[in-house]
Amino acid sequence: MAFWRRKRNGASDPLEDERLKLGYEMAKTLLGAQEGTVANLRTRASAILGVAAFVVTFSSSVGLLRSDATTKELIFPEWAAWTLLGMMLAQGGFVMGVLWPVKFNFGHPVGSVINPMASQVGLKPINRPLIEGMQANMKANAKVIRRMARLLQVAIVLLLLEVGILLIALISLE
Repeated sequence: MAFWRRKRNGASDPLEDERLKLGYEMAKTLLGAQEGTVANLRTRASAILGVAAFVVTFSSSVGLLRSDATTKELIFPEWAAWTLLGMMLAQGGFVMGVLWPVKFNFGHPVGSVINPMASQVGLKPINRPLIEGMQANMKANAKVIRRMARLLQVAIVLLLLEVGILLIALISLE
C-alpha cells in the first residue's frame, strides 16, 4: 500500500502521517538551505566585484595606469590596460548575473494551507500535494542556483586573470 493512501475503513495510516511530516520538514530544511546558498553566492559575487575594483584602484594609485609627464608615454602597457578594461566589464556582467533579482520560491503559499484548492479540501494541512509543490519549487530554484554558481565561477576566473595580466604587464615594463 502506498504511504499516501488511506486505509479502506477511512482511518488514516499513522505511518502515512509520520512520513508526510518528515517529508514536509525535509522540504522546509532543503528550501532554507537553498535560500542560504543564494545569499552566500550573492555575498561572494559582491566581494569579487570589490576585489576587482581594489586591484584597479591600487594600480591607479601607485601610478601604473597614467602616462609619464615628461615623455607622454604610457607607463602601463596599452594592451594590458585595454585587456583589463574588457575583463572588468565582462566580470561586472557576470557578477550582475548573480546579483540581479530573480524570483525564487523558498516555501509554499500560506494561503494554500489556510484556503486549500478544491482538490485538496478534506486533506490534512500537511499533505502530499503540498510537499510535491515544495519539491517542484526546490527543483526550479536549483536550476537558477546552478546558473548563479557558474556565473560566479567565471567571475572568479576573470579576477585571477586580471591579477595575472596586471603582473605580466608589470614584469614586461623596462
